[in-house]
Amino acid sequence: MVTVTLPADLVETAWLAEHLYDPRLRVVDMRWRGDGSGRRLYYQGHIPGAVHLDWHSDLNGGSVDDLLLPPDRFAALMAANGIGDDSAVVAYADTDHSGAARLWWALHYHGHEQVAVLNGGIDKWLAEGRSLTTAVPQPAAARFTPRLQPRWLATADEIAATLENRAAGAQLVDTRPPEQYAGLAVWSPQGSRYLPPGQAWIEVDGARLRAGHIPGAVHLHSVDNLAPDWTYRSPPDLATLAAQAGLRTDRRVILYCGVGISASLGLFSLHLAGFNDLALYDASWREWGADPDRPVEVMAQPA
Repeated sequence: MVTVTLPADLVETAWLAEHLYDPRLRVVDMRWRGDGSGRRLYYQGHIPGAVHLDWHSDLNGGSVDDLLLPPDRFAALMAANGIGDDSAVVAYADTDHSGAARLWWALHYHGHEQVAVLNGGIDKWLAEGRSLTTAVPQPAAARFTPRLQPRWLATADEIAATLENRAAGAQLVDTRPPEQYAGLAVWSPQGSRYLPPGQAWIEVDGARLRAGHIPGAVHLHSVDNLAPDWTYRSPPDLATLAAQAGLRTDRRVILYCGVGISASLGLFSLHLAGFNDLALYDASWREWGADPDRPVEVMAQPA
């Protein structure tokens, strides 16, 4: 039995500090850097009791780069880090918190609902003068049972069907930076890479990625869901942002980005705003943009 009950999908630092040493609570540091230094940041200091997972090297490994692990490998990873069927999980990161939202989505997809994101992450924790540690915990192995919830995951074929019937299909949301949505740049692990003059694609890690967005997708940059101090905006403010983008709570909404990470933050934000039928296109632009048979829309031509 879970001995601690998460108060919400978004928990505050004061709540975590009060429950930090509950034996059924697992805290996960999801900080990540494109240069691979996220784990080094963890070793330099983390919230007491937290284990570290890297969304790129730990959570992912499908046929498309950065695709979520298959259920058996995901379950083994959770179990090895002390996350079991009766665990409550709080995930945190820093700055835009995409990694924490990624774990929130991944656990929900695998049927584990006792998971929350720490509001403000380690930035807020430190700003409040709370302590860090360099001690690396050794949690006892647990038993994690995947119970897949397919509604949380969208595929390229579902999106293609949506494009054939936009009035009845899902709404699409592109959470990438505006220059990527517009077609001026493409995603890379190091950030936006702008197109050379006269070129409509860039090779990234062996894949020729075209610039642009999925036709009909609206743009809602993931970081717009956060306040200047990196905490999440209030649910009413998030609902207003969604409404301004034309999103409706009575429609299925599919979100994508470069490789499904910042889109996880966008999905989590819409969940906080009251949207119930949400899905992540996990393969995102890394798959769609590399497939010449998939349509692409460009808002601005490279100079």
